[in-house]
Amino acid sequence: MRKSFNFLLICLIALYGRIGYQIIHHTDLPQCHSEGSLSDIAEEVIAIPLETNEYCSLKNIKMIKRDREDIFLVCNRQLYHFNSSGKFLGQITTHRPRTGQPVELADYAVDPVHDRLIVIGTGHEVYYYDYDGQLLYQSILPKDASWKTFGHMAYHDNHLWAAIDLINAENKETPTVEQWLYKFDLDFKEVGKRKLAAADLGRIDINHKTGLEIAVKNGHVYVQAPSLQPAHILNDTLYLISRNQLAITEDYAKILPLQIGTRFLVSTHYNPTLPERSYTFCYDQQKTKAYHVQGGLEDNFYKTGKIPELQPIDLQSNTYCYHKSGKELAYSFPDQSDKDNPVLFIVKMKA
Repeated sequence: MRKSFNFLLICLIALYGRIGYQIIHHTDLPQCHSEGSLSDIAEEVIAIPLETNEYCSLKNIKMIKRDREDIFLVCNRQLYHFNSSGKFLGQITTHRPRTGQPVELADYAVDPVHDRLIVIGTGHEVYYYDYDGQLLYQSILPKDASWKTFGHMAYHDNHLWAAIDLINAENKETPTVEQWLYKFDLDFKEVGKRKLAAADLGRIDINHKTGLEIAVKNGHVYVQAPSLQPAHILNDTLYLISRNQLAITEDYAKILPLQIGTRFLVSTHYNPTLPERSYTFCYDQQKTKAYHVQGGLEDNFYKTGKIPELQPIDLQSNTYCYHKSGKELAYSFPDQSDKDNPVLFIVKMKA
């Protein structure tokens, strides 16, 4: 009886000690602002009105990437090329050779060393284009029966990196889906791979992540996915920092809820069907200040309203972009009509 009482007492002390720690921890949290403007995190924002002509009429652009003065973006599964002034340089993807069927893009990577674009089609075909849209050659992704989903890919250090969902069927009755980071050469020959797991956040979290993106810190590749539990994101960020989990190494295999820039840690989630669930979180490591803004930061550079979709345009997460069209451009671009292509904004983060 006495032993049971002592055990119960120890459990109660441990429990209330943890609660006390959490209370202290929460009172020491950095200030988190529920409102924020682009100037809080941005040093400079460059506006690039994208040229509109009979060959290029775009609405919902995405997957924006850049190589020096060349800008690439996707609309309706087609890849387009502009220069840094917004001049339209051409449509990269058009029709498949011999069949005449349109190429439908699933993903692409920019190879800046060879001035090439590596495009994956929806049928797992691979096309290699030069920047002028000339098809150099084509192939097909390697067939692996365990691949469930070939996720987003990126070029880094003369290799292609991709986050891939695999089906582990060792237990045939209850197969599981695992997430892996693959490293390929530029012809998609496997060089290496490592199994991914959600980062330890010190709490119960959903292990399987969606929307995986490739990023780079100190020359090493890691994988990021936006948090779908944004109420915890400040605590999660501080926990990751305190446990030194943001030190990216060559074999790093955790899926982080943050993009790691030189100064800012950023997490953004955009849901066009449920805009109230869209958010932007920025943690300023220099000032130990956080912004967690529903609907996105306010654009106080060009007065276009909130920015619901702020996405990195470089793997190091120091330059971001967003785009606007129509009435949102009325203040800074009064001559812009609803028929014109969007204006692309390049955001250089504060150093």
